[in-house]
Amino acid sequence: MPGQLTDWTLVIDLDGTLVETAPDLHAALNHVLAREGLDPIPLDEIRSMIGDGAKALIRKGLAWNGAVDIGPRLDTDLWPEFLDHYTANICRLSQPYDGAVGALDRARDRGAVLTICTNKTQALAEAVLDGLGLRTRFAAIIGADRTRAKKPEADHILDTLTAAGRDRRRAIMIGDSDTDQTAARRAGLPFVFAEFGYGSLDPSNQAEVARLPRWADLEPVLAALINS
Repeated sequence: MPGQLTDWTLVIDLDGTLVETAPDLHAALNHVLAREGLDPIPLDEIRSMIGDGAKALIRKGLAWNGAVDIGPRLDTDLWPEFLDHYTANICRLSQPYDGAVGALDRARDRGAVLTICTNKTQALAEAVLDGLGLRTRFAAIIGADRTRAKKPEADHILDTLTAAGRDRRRAIMIGDSDTDQTAARRAGLPFVFAEFGYGSLDPSNQAEVARLPRWADLEPVLAALINS
């Protein structure tokens, strides 16, 4: 119904929630692993590794290969190499999830304010959104390096709301992982779990979340939360 979401803010995760970024992250990680003489990781494996930032992704890729202790080379060599490759190819394969853009546009038409809260760095998050023509839809975009403490800390969500000039008492977090769920709980926000994404939920907290099977279902999911 028109106006139903007036004064509500949607705080949205990026990777695995709004955008299917795994294929381009997969290519960049395997590029780094190949330079180290390590085995490539299958695409299906990498999806469960995404969500805590590029350095964490590289560490997980190394651990998958049994290579854990690389010392300072993560910061001085592997991470810059990953970023160079990923930045150059950031939207070669990445796409918004089916129905996401339409669902968010309908939410905006009904009064919602949209924001992005992501553990990607600010520059990479903006590059993805710019490359897909989505950036102007969001009142605030806060990456991991623009917040006092990234997800799962509440600060990341609260900093996103502050940047958009919004109130957390009328805000909802949408994400695909326990990291998002924990941040939402700590910030006092209702949480919507994107079932199609990369992550999983803490079994002890599953009763506290609404579920989004696909973006086309956003309207009734939000209505149920708001009217509960």
